[in-house]
Amino acid sequence: MARRADHTKEELEALIVSAARQLIVADGVDKLSARRLSKEIGYAPGTLYHHFDDLDAIVTAVNVGTLNGLALAFSQAQEGELSGDTLHRYADVFLDYVQRNKNLWNALFEFRRAPGTEVPEWYVAKIDGLIHMLTACFVAERSDLPEEQAQEASRLLFASVHSVSSLENSGRLQLIMNQNIAEIAHNLVDIHLQAYKNRKN
Repeated sequence: MARRADHTKEELEALIVSAARQLIVADGVDKLSARRLSKEIGYAPGTLYHHFDDLDAIVTAVNVGTLNGLALAFSQAQEGELSGDTLHRYADVFLDYVQRNKNLWNALFEFRRAPGTEVPEWYVAKIDGLIHMLTACFVAERSDLPEEQAQEASRLLFASVHSVSSLENSGRLQLIMNQNIAEIAHNLVDIHLQAYKNRKN
């Protein structure tokens, strides 16, 4: 079993985050605890808090990896100039990514932080980075409109697709509509894109 002397500070932090990620993938974020995590890495529970303020900080580090993975997948889906078609590719990528990483994605939005704990600004910036990738596509369709409107359209689209994806993952989507999740997502892209194109300058 590993001991503290076997790892540098950076290596141990990476080990903690990696182990937390594996536990979340296996059992969900609700089952993650300091006791389980310390047992997984072979260190005393107190060791975790020499490297992270609390469990929230560890989950945040895992979530950053999840966001980075989606951003990379979006980047790989880009073909040529950005456009409304890019948003459709993003929709496919998003659904595939969430389907393959259900528990990790749930950890992004279902994990409850300790009362009074503020979300780090750099973490919010990571989410904004994803939104910016969508915003660039809306701007490409109507460069005459203020960028703030493109940002608003992007957040609405992201929230819409995320919501139906969450319903699908929970098995409740069929209670609302008997339609394929991919078809719904692409319909949402079309609706938001058309509404944006029809806006008055």
